[in-house]
Amino acid sequence: MNKKITKSSVLKLSGCLLMFIVSAVFYLFWYWQDGIIITPDAQSYIDMISARDPGYSFFLWVCRVFAGWDGYQRLAVILQCLLAAVAACALTIGLQKRFSLHWSASLCILVIQYGITLLNRFVAQRRYSYYNSIETEAVTYSIWVFFFLSLLGVIYDRDKKSIVMSFVWSVVLMATRKQMAVAFCILFLCLVYIWWKDKKWKKAVLYALLVVILGVASTRLIDCSYNYAFRGVFAPHTGDASFVLGTEIYVADEEMVTRIQSEESRELFLEIMKQADAMEYNSRYAGKGWQNIQDHYSQSYDRIKFDIVGVVIREHQIAGGMPQELREDDYNRIVGGMMKDILLPCIPGMFRIFCCNLIHGCVTTVLKVHTVLNWVALLLYLCYISLCVWLAGKSPKVEKSVLPFAILVLVAIAVNVGLTSAVIYPQMRYMLYNTGLFYQAGLLMLIEVLNIRKNGVK
Repeated sequence: MNKKITKSSVLKLSGCLLMFIVSAVFYLFWYWQDGIIITPDAQSYIDMISARDPGYSFFLWVCRVFAGWDGYQRLAVILQCLLAAVAACALTIGLQKRFSLHWSASLCILVIQYGITLLNRFVAQRRYSYYNSIETEAVTYSIWVFFFLSLLGVIYDRDKKSIVMSFVWSVVLMATRKQMAVAFCILFLCLVYIWWKDKKWKKAVLYALLVVILGVASTRLIDCSYNYAFRGVFAPHTGDASFVLGTEIYVADEEMVTRIQSEESRELFLEIMKQADAMEYNSRYAGKGWQNIQDHYSQSYDRIKFDIVGVVIREHQIAGGMPQELREDDYNRIVGGMMKDILLPCIPGMFRIFCCNLIHGCVTTVLKVHTVLNWVALLLYLCYISLCVWLAGKSPKVEKSVLPFAILVLVAIAVNVGLTSAVIYPQMRYMLYNTGLFYQAGLLMLIEVLNIRKNGVK
């Protein structure tokens, strides 16, 4: 018996090792093929500017400590590719164990994970693998997989270890990219789901909320500690208000200047609006239909933030002789005040953009936005939901079936699309976190449906 167990264990270990080697070769191949991709956001993380979240900047700094300035980017990319390989293997093995998958289904799970990279390399506009680039998604995509596997432990096993690991991954994600606040939203819903029967709704919500508050506070502590260590100031990163102001400027008009309290900010607002109008970075220049509106908004958003708002305020500071070390705080003061003053009149226009973003985000999560593919995306969602409904009515053990996993994926998509649409815009790299999971959950639901129809049991 021991020999059989040992032989079986060796075979499983060999299979896992082979899977990791193949995955590592797959992801490292794109590094060998395309080299290191320096993205538009890369320099801000390399320079460790105060407007960026600490996680990825700290990661690059650690790589510099070990590999120096000449080799740190190479080390970072290799580590990112290896992390992606570990994530792909962990997801495949995790789903195989949880749902007792046949080897062919497990292979499909792994292929779907590879397929996301292939789509980015050959279909998406960027034409490169995120894992050999210098940007936050190169690590957060993999960490999201670990987070999701921990969430599956929360909703299926309801054990403390899974709750703790979900909490830890949520903190790491948000400390790396603020968009990943979605992780805490999803963790909150999962905790309420598993606690409501034992603790009742009020206590379940309260305890889940306390966990989230603790997590956000931990992220803030990491943020402040990072800034204290590298800048000597115990304060969080800056620039969050500019995310909202970018959308406000896009939907605003010059008459809103009367709502701005500061004379200095009023003059800056008028100059910003003048330049935005000259470049047609305003909603009145967008075409008709959600797709035209979203396309125009996504093309204008970054240009408003970086080419107009940032430049106008910096030029104003320089003209006034403001010292370099005071400009960042002054920038945040101006942007924060302006954002609050014009928020109310901008809400209708921002809600319109939000609705267009929602549609775009839902489509982008599963397919590329296109006149024909938009309808295909709708069909995919309808098929996915239909499988969920069928399993809810027919599965003999719903709580142990694929259904909770599939619903969790839908919830993750809804939260990610909703939050991202409200704060910025749902470009593809923000939506890809759940793309593979959507198709993997859909595949597993289809397999379970076929098994139930064939055998009457899973």
